[in-house]
Amino acid sequence: MRFAFNGVLGDVLAHHLTLDMAGAKPSNKYRVYYYLRPWIPITLRQKLQRKIRRDCPPRWYVNSTFMEDWTQALRNGQYRSEGLDTIHPWPDGHRFAVALSHDVETEDGVRLVPALAEVENRLGLRSVWNFIPYKYKVDSGLLNELVAQGHEIGVHGYNHDGKLFLNERIFERRVPKINEALRAWKAVGFRAPMVHRNLVWQQSIDVLYDASCFDIDPFQAMPGGVGGVWPFLVGDFIELPYTLPQDHTLMVVLNESTARIWLDKLQVVKDLCGMSMVITHPDYLNTPKRLKIYQELLEHLANDDEGWKATPAEIASWWSKRDKSYVERLPDGSSAIRGPAADRGQLCSLKQLFNVC
Repeated sequence: MRFAFNGVLGDVLAHHLTLDMAGAKPSNKYRVYYYLRPWIPITLRQKLQRKIRRDCPPRWYVNSTFMEDWTQALRNGQYRSEGLDTIHPWPDGHRFAVALSHDVETEDGVRLVPALAEVENRLGLRSVWNFIPYKYKVDSGLLNELVAQGHEIGVHGYNHDGKLFLNERIFERRVPKINEALRAWKAVGFRAPMVHRNLVWQQSIDVLYDASCFDIDPFQAMPGGVGGVWPFLVGDFIELPYTLPQDHTLMVVLNESTARIWLDKLQVVKDLCGMSMVITHPDYLNTPKRLKIYQELLEHLANDDEGWKATPAEIASWWSKRDKSYVERLPDGSSAIRGPAADRGQLCSLKQLFNVC
């Protein structure tokens, strides 16, 4: 595994990823829940999620434990010099990255895709649309239309029944069909349903990137979080954690009426020069009120010139180039980027990135 930064900062990122990987395992309670889930009324599931909200701190969408560890590492590290010894996380002078992603969970959601894509197109934004290959019919014409508009296609699990990660036998039995869908759709990205995850098992999925992790999300059946708001390399693929709360949490569970939480978390990610990835679902952006909240976020992103608006595939491709590059100290005392990131990368100091004083 390789992270955005080395040294004690990398140690913090590795520590929180290790905690997440250890906790992201199906407990007996989890197995029983997903066995009974088809018969649990939606209203009861939402009531359980609202109880989680009551037990969470006001800014539950910020990983306070990680931030404390990160701040302490910055204070303890030797990061006060102005030496240009780091490749900035993002290319072309951008301060942070923006990635929009949609998980399309039902046939009703599929029907809403073209109209939602048009909302993004008008603002000059593009996203990845993650379809479920073995739950509903996916029209190749729709996929081709989205790609022609500059969007990306991804694969969202197998059939979204909650059983993909129940045990390794089930997972390995389904992987060949998942890889078949990836090839058929010319997709390079994968997200597991309900963001269940096992980054070791997932190495058998043939992708450039996975997007099943998150920095923090206490509303998930497998909570936890990797803490960091940057991509990282794990085995054969790049991991792109989502870092903004899901639309279902904000609009359905919490009944938010504005984009205030999204915008607050976006500023946190921006201050860290991180990646702001959001998960939305056409299935839930199905009312004027909810669509208005999403449009508020989109308009804010479209008007922020410091953000690199890219598809997840573009971000993963850049991250792979950054990972393969390094900083060389030249005889005259200056520094230069060597490797595939040299043409678009920018040198910086960690003091510049994080305002270490």
